[in-house]
Amino acid sequence: MSSKSKIKLNRRNLPFGSRNYLGYHSQSDVRIERTGKLRLSTNDLERNANLGTLTNESKRCLRNLAAYKPPKDAFPQPWLPFPRSRCAAVLVALFVGRKGDLYVLLSKRASTLRSFAGDTSLPGGKMDPEDKTIEDTAVRRLPPDQSKVPLLCVLEPFYVAKELLVTPVVVLILDNTLQPILNAPEVTALFSHPLASFLSSTPPASIIRSEPELVELGDDGTGYRYHISHDWDWDGPPVVVDPSKVRHAKTKRTDRRSSLVSDSNSVEPIIQRPKFRMHQFLTGREAGGIKPVYGLTAAIMIHTARVGYSPSPPALASPDFEVSPPGSPSTSTRIAWAFCRPNPPDRPNLLRQALEEEGLAGKVDWKRVYFVT
Repeated sequence: MSSKSKIKLNRRNLPFGSRNYLGYHSQSDVRIERTGKLRLSTNDLERNANLGTLTNESKRCLRNLAAYKPPKDAFPQPWLPFPRSRCAAVLVALFVGRKGDLYVLLSKRASTLRSFAGDTSLPGGKMDPEDKTIEDTAVRRLPPDQSKVPLLCVLEPFYVAKELLVTPVVVLILDNTLQPILNAPEVTALFSHPLASFLSSTPPASIIRSEPELVELGDDGTGYRYHISHDWDWDGPPVVVDPSKVRHAKTKRTDRRSSLVSDSNSVEPIIQRPKFRMHQFLTGREAGGIKPVYGLTAAIMIHTARVGYSPSPPALASPDFEVSPPGSPSTSTRIAWAFCRPNPPDRPNLLRQALEEEGLAGKVDWKRVYFVT
């Protein structure tokens, strides 16, 4: 099949009885025909006839997302400018299922891609020079008229190990007749997943129906659980952690030097190597070659669900699992460390290079950077 070959999905291909779909990554993978760019307000949610089937929980979720404003300190600060060439965005496209619940569109990346081949991902890509805002980056493959897929909110950015700052842009698909066109070399499958299920370690009904053996094995203690997590050491400096907040999580990699943990009755601070928690959720399609939702995609979906399903904003909803380990470094701390950390000769510091190329190095408060780290 040539690189220009397209696969058109019809209604029968779409799970959960929906016809609302977007695809994945880069400029050539998916086009969705829709007819003006706007942000959906809470009043719009009440008036829109297409949302009449929403459950009360879904209505609250959409209201919370439409009203959400991330904390100002969640974004790069003036003293810590981030190079535009290292910025990216992903599209969190929500739609309403037949029973009024909210689903998110996910995709399987092609196995022939050089990075993250075969992974389950959100649509997205790096910021192009012509993109005026990060929203433009997330929706650039959508037609100019965005009245059928309005913006709900822009969430806090996530820093990833590939020295990129990834910003999630949340939209709501209103048109049930949208027909996606896949670029087969980029994306091999599209599917949906219940948004609320990213707050629970219990599998949604769709997985119980499609993969009952996974649920049974999970109960049997063999590791095939709907949700699991692993902690990984950060390569930055150690931090001081309140011992009362330390919880022992299952780790995939053990390093006895990574932390000095006191006994449970101690009130002395703990000097600990910071850790990241990577979450994984089964999709119910593993038997068909679909990988679980993992890493950055899982983190973004957890945060989206926490914002949306919060019973008392601006506080976030609490999943039935611990999201991050105590002392996990903030986005600003990770960026500051990425700016100043020593790199091996064969691995140049891409952020420092981008700062120099974009004329931003002189705007960085380097004293503050070294203080933060």
